[in-house]
Amino acid sequence: MLSCTTKVFLESICTRCLFRTRRFLSSDATSTGNLPPPPPPATGYAHLKNRTLISVYGHDAPHFLQGLTTANIVSSPLPRHGFYSVFLNAKGRVLNDVFIYPTRDESDPGFLIDVAKDEGEQLKAHLKKFKLRAKVKIGILEPGEGDVWGLWGEGRYVDLKVGMENSVGCVDSRAPGMGTRIVTYKGGKPADLVGEEASVQSYDVRRILMGVAEGQHEILKEEALPQESNTDYMGGIDFRKGCYVGQELTIRTHHTGIVRKRILPVQTYQDQEKQPEKLEYNPKIAFKLPNRRVDISRMNTTGRSAGKWLAGVGNIGLALCRLEIMTDTLLTEGGNQWKPEQEFQMAWKSDEAASDVCKLKAKAFVPEWHRNRPSVRDTHRQLNS
Repeated sequence: MLSCTTKVFLESICTRCLFRTRRFLSSDATSTGNLPPPPPPATGYAHLKNRTLISVYGHDAPHFLQGLTTANIVSSPLPRHGFYSVFLNAKGRVLNDVFIYPTRDESDPGFLIDVAKDEGEQLKAHLKKFKLRAKVKIGILEPGEGDVWGLWGEGRYVDLKVGMENSVGCVDSRAPGMGTRIVTYKGGKPADLVGEEASVQSYDVRRILMGVAEGQHEILKEEALPQESNTDYMGGIDFRKGCYVGQELTIRTHHTGIVRKRILPVQTYQDQEKQPEKLEYNPKIAFKLPNRRVDISRMNTTGRSAGKWLAGVGNIGLALCRLEIMTDTLLTEGGNQWKPEQEFQMAWKSDEAASDVCKLKAKAFVPEWHRNRPSVRDTHRQLNS
């Protein structure tokens, strides 16, 4: 039987914006597939089945990729480890965020590109458009030929070497503590696995809590700018390298522009709840979350949109946020519109009934690793500093 407090809380929630009451109150987060996944273990690993691998190899492979991606790919010597990067279109908008792993030596160079599975064919087609007379071969690995794994934990590090017989990989540089990225061949697992195995969904919870967007469900294809997607913070852009597709706008923004919007982690909550003081994932809450691009607006205030919702799970998600409206970030001497008491809300029409409007509040959090980066300390200040 429900307590009075629980009854009052449930009555305040739109039934079309929340899963069934019994599931919402369940103490076992894994008892139903309709509930969000359990929290990720402190030390663990996940088989990232939502990723695919594109092989690019041949004499011209380093030079070929050098002209297409934001990372600097030297041909001699080849990088020892993999690295994070993005492919852009001619207008400087993100096509795909990827990891690139060198797999051969200078005499027979080759690379594996780790990309979202639903983007594999399109990225392969994009690469082939620029092949022309380059001596490279491009293809997608068949299922079972290569698998992507994420490993993490306190002090977790794997000694990775180019040309390893059973795997290649890199340290995941996107955020402190993200761990290691490993590619294994022919159905193998990484050596010396430590901790618990987690699902892809639990891995996503960990990413979101750290403010790391991945794939084109979160980094909107041909819309997102690399700096707004935190690619610069995550080590995915070399601002000193030569020409590549999409370079002009990226470099101009870096040297002359101010990045006013960035992807940040957000926590959702109901009208009757207080603003959360810290970002916290609750696997017992199964809010029905809005579709991508739903506006985030200031409550009880008119004016421009404060941000756009991108994706989420349970009570957390990622959103493209206007920093000087949704956070205490001060970008210019002109001031900041953020107020501690200001709340933000998303409203959208229910899929089940067009006449019903679902609402959720959202609070953005700036990850500490954003604030503490030496290169951004002068421009990413707190109002009370």
